[in-house]
Amino acid sequence: MPDGLAALPDELYDPAAAKFGEGNIAPSRWPADGELLLGNEVYRPVVPAYRDLVPTDGPWKPVWNVMGTLSELHGEDNVRLVVWFGG
Repeated sequence: MPDGLAALPDELYDPAAAKFGEGNIAPSRWPADGELLLGNEVYRPVVPAYRDLVPTDGPWKPVWNVMGTLSELHGEDNVRLVVWFGG
């Protein structure tokens, strides 16, 4: 999990439904300035950039290096990464 982000505890869903409505229990559905206090923690909606979730210096670094080389050879608009996670 990226620094500053946290997984939601199950105890957050009922207060979120009470404050934002039954269909809005996930932070991605909260208003931009919405926040909930649970114990000593404040939860706010955050939309991380892909770069935040898969940093360039992490375990995917070899992939980013290859994509960089391909973009130098063929142009940035001609390089795409498609990843399939499934069984």
